[in-house]
Amino acid sequence: MARLLSAFLMAAVALGASLSLARADLQDGIDAYFDGNYAAALDNLKPEGEADDPIAQYFLGEMYLRGKGVDQDFEQAAAWYEKAAVNGHADAQSAIGSLEMLGLGVPRHPTSGYFWLIVSVVWEDSDLRDAAMSALGQVAVQLSPEQKRAMARAALPEWKRSQ
Repeated sequence: MARLLSAFLMAAVALGASLSLARADLQDGIDAYFDGNYAAALDNLKPEGEADDPIAQYFLGEMYLRGKGVDQDFEQAAAWYEKAAVNGHADAQSAIGSLEMLGLGVPRHPTSGYFWLIVSVVWEDSDLRDAAMSALGQVAVQLSPEQKRAMARAALPEWKRSQ
């Protein structure tokens, strides 16, 4: 029993150390991004994004959208934003919704864009919520009442989970 407990504790320590290293790489990537060292940001964020970290995915989307350290590529930006959005990142949900509304990097799809903007609104960040609400107002005029109701119904389970 003592050997089993010892093995379990060693595995837990190893897992904790690897998670700490991963978080350190993510933080290094974010710090590099804000310092303007986009090559280092890309080196640190890309492996984390590929490992399904939504924060890294969001920052990669930002880099491709703005052409920071990479060639500006709306398709790549949309792909990274969508991954982060699916993983629950509210800023990415707002970003992919906006890209879908405009047809940047993805086919123009107001209904799906509207959905992502609604989902992003359920988060508590007031600045994000205000920006998403503004975008929703601009988009709402393009959708039929039936489309708006369908998108609201689709977003309802996400909203309920956030409450």
